[in-house]
Amino acid sequence: MASPSERQHLAAGGGGSPRTGPELLDSVDDAEGLYVAVERCPLCNTTRRRLTCAKCVQSGDFVFFDGRDTERFADKRERLNRLRETQLDFQKQVASVVEGKLAADKLKWKIMSCKMRIEHLKQSICNGNEEIAKNSELLSKSKRYNQDLYIRSQRHQEKKEKIQRRNHKLSAVVEKRNKDLKSRHAELASLRRSHILELTSVIFPLGEVRNVTRDPADVSFENDNAMTSSTVSKLAEARRTTYLSGRWVCDDHNGDTSISIAGPWITLPNNGDYSAYYNWVEEKKTTPGPEMEYNNPAYTISAALCYATQLVNTLSHILNVNLPRKLYNSEFCGENLNRWKFNRAVNKLNSNILYLCFSQVWTL
Repeated sequence: MASPSERQHLAAGGGGSPRTGPELLDSVDDAEGLYVAVERCPLCNTTRRRLTCAKCVQSGDFVFFDGRDTERFADKRERLNRLRETQLDFQKQVASVVEGKLAADKLKWKIMSCKMRIEHLKQSICNGNEEIAKNSELLSKSKRYNQDLYIRSQRHQEKKEKIQRRNHKLSAVVEKRNKDLKSRHAELASLRRSHILELTSVIFPLGEVRNVTRDPADVSFENDNAMTSSTVSKLAEARRTTYLSGRWVCDDHNGDTSISIAGPWITLPNNGDYSAYYNWVEEKKTTPGPEMEYNNPAYTISAALCYATQLVNTLSHILNVNLPRKLYNSEFCGENLNRWKFNRAVNKLNSNILYLCFSQVWTL
């Protein structure tokens, strides 16, 4: 073992680097028993006195050279091993305690979650009970309402049966009245036909008249042997042509048919040509004076239109038809009408006649 002064000098250390491994052991073995001052310590590489032997170093039987700690290295190593074992034991104990703590915490969390689930289930059960109570109340109300509806349906069924019986009776009455109405309509139709027949045969007889009169000038021209047939026809056509209101109008009615009303002398042209009335009105404007021709065609046209108006109005009254155009019976009996007023009145009369005819077609 080294002395305390040598231990202190060895602990202070020298200038060289320490050796390690097999080189250190060989140096220690070679240095055993030497007292040379130049010999260096294999541990601290200093030139001090005799140092510890290699066996002591290997066995750990050495201490600090300065005397600050008298415990050997072997004892320290043994104590370190014991401390490590103790540390491992403590670690195992701590790990077991921590595992127990973790298990306890897990159990606590499970218990807490179970409690929360229990609370939620209790709340759900309470809500379910409330909902069941509400549904039970609604069910009872629905049952009472259905019972009331059933009672009302029974009453309505009785009313329905009464109404059906009444409708059956009324249908029989309506059928009987329809038969009476049809018979009355038939009687009314026959009565209307008889009245219309009397009206059109006695008061306003209607007929078709064919005009076959010939112009004396045409006869004289035909008897004249000095004229050819073409000259005669051209002269007759020129005589029957009149310039009226800016255009040439033909007044030839020879061979045309006319409609007579209230007598054969009161006629209307079948083709709707009222140029004779227009010519007469124009002549009255240009040459006013007393009227001497009582058989003027304008008079017959006015009289025929007046009778036709009276006939249409009377027929509408008999047939119970409202005419679309209002036309008085004296529309064509007044003063001389100009072309516009005359055409307007004739159009009204034609509209009423067509409407009256179509109304009878619809009733059929």
